[in-house]
Amino acid sequence: MTEDEAKPTLTQFTDPMCTWCWGSEPVITHLRVAYGDQLRIEYVMGGLVEDFEEFYDAANDISEPSEVAPHWEEAADHHGMPVDTAVFDSDPPQSTYPASTAFAAARLQDRETAHRYLRRLREAVAMEGRNLNRREVQREIAAEVGLDTDRLVADIEDGTAKAAFEADLQRTRAAGVRAFPTYRVGGPDGERQASGFQSFDALADLLHEVAPDLERRETPPVETFVDRYAPVATREVAEVYGFDRGKATQTLESLADSGQVRPETRGTGRVWFAGGEA
Repeated sequence: MTEDEAKPTLTQFTDPMCTWCWGSEPVITHLRVAYGDQLRIEYVMGGLVEDFEEFYDAANDISEPSEVAPHWEEAADHHGMPVDTAVFDSDPPQSTYPASTAFAAARLQDRETAHRYLRRLREAVAMEGRNLNRREVQREIAAEVGLDTDRLVADIEDGTAKAAFEADLQRTRAAGVRAFPTYRVGGPDGERQASGFQSFDALADLLHEVAPDLERRETPPVETFVDRYAPVATREVAEVYGFDRGKATQTLESLADSGQVRPETRGTGRVWFAGGEA
């Protein structure tokens, strides 16, 4: 076991196209800020939709891609992250498996870079209306985060990444996962599991149960946070700093006025980058 693998670990069973997993990004980012390199985070692909031709979500009455858009919009009203549902009309993905396989290919190269890749996959489908099943989209995003794009495509096309994804599916079934996201936390004092959307406090409490020695770190200035994690949604700033949406917006707009951050509209909201006008 490596030193990194020995750290307290939070595992998210997830899917790149799950809106509640997208809505959980502020919480995951908050955990990264609060615990830094004390905490290991990993993602296991759970396989949300293999084929919409054979899929039915009884809880949300979804059986085809066009019915996903209202669910995303309703979920966004609760989780607060921006969404753009145009892809479900213009170029609807028929499965979430290709994007999950692409993530598995990225993880074969480097875990942390793969995490950045997953974040960009989520941004691309949730806020930019891009179909993650398109090989050119998978490749473009891989290049953005610094992955070896030729290797990524080769690992997808020769079945190496598929085998890694199938191992994730087996792990998901073995854990009894029935909803995304589901979390498993492990540390010196055991393991805990929590199903569905979770708050920062709920996950932090579980982490401290299994790893009592974890220490929360000081939160950096907002402009430093934006520079480190950009693009960040207004909701993410609100989550990390304990602001309501109004205060988060006011703080970010003040920083924008002084040229320290800049906003861009994405779907139903805004995201923020470091620096003034691009």
